[in-house]
Amino acid sequence: MSELQKNLEKLALRLDRMGMQVAQAVDNGLKAIADRDVAAGEKVDEDDSKIDREEVEIEQECINLLALYQPTAIDLRRICCIIKVNSDLERIADIAARLGRRVKHIVAGDIRLEDFPGYAPLVAATREILSLTVRMLNSTDAELPRQVIAADHKLDSAYAKFAREALDAGRKTPDIDTALTLALLARSLERIGDHCTNIAEDIFFLITGDIIRHSASLRKHHQA
Repeated sequence: MSELQKNLEKLALRLDRMGMQVAQAVDNGLKAIADRDVAAGEKVDEDDSKIDREEVEIEQECINLLALYQPTAIDLRRICCIIKVNSDLERIADIAARLGRRVKHIVAGDIRLEDFPGYAPLVAATREILSLTVRMLNSTDAELPRQVIAADHKLDSAYAKFAREALDAGRKTPDIDTALTLALLARSLERIGDHCTNIAEDIFFLITGDIIRHSASLRKHHQA
């Protein structure tokens, strides 16, 4: 194994750990919402700075490797993949921080999410796609990106159901803050699925060499 490949292995391990940290941050944010725990939500928000620093360090190390080794072929592909996945993970962490900040609005507005049948399936779909994404980070199984794409379709359906419920609730109350809080919460969880899909597309490219962004090919592969 070359020195470059050893460095790439170390980066892959860091990215894997970052993925687990990001998934935990989202889970912590969702738990704070479920428990109506404002202090726990604030901690999720505060902890985001640690993931921000890790994202910057990983990106800088990738740039250093590009400058030092001028990699080609699979090594170049791997570095490009790490840079892009690193960015999407950091954006998911930002969403986790927003979930943490959302707790105080939910408590202040006395919003009871258990009154919305579509919320629990949306949370379950979010946790499912994050679990698959973390597994995918250190795998060479091209089936996992396909599973993430399928999980995103499930999440989108759950999002649409909860969004309709939130819209109906907004029509029944003059409280615009409640309607806005519900809409932003739904959108945050839907965006997590979008970032997981981006990661799936990048890892599919790393494994197969096929670019499937803006293409239906991955979905066709999954349906085959």
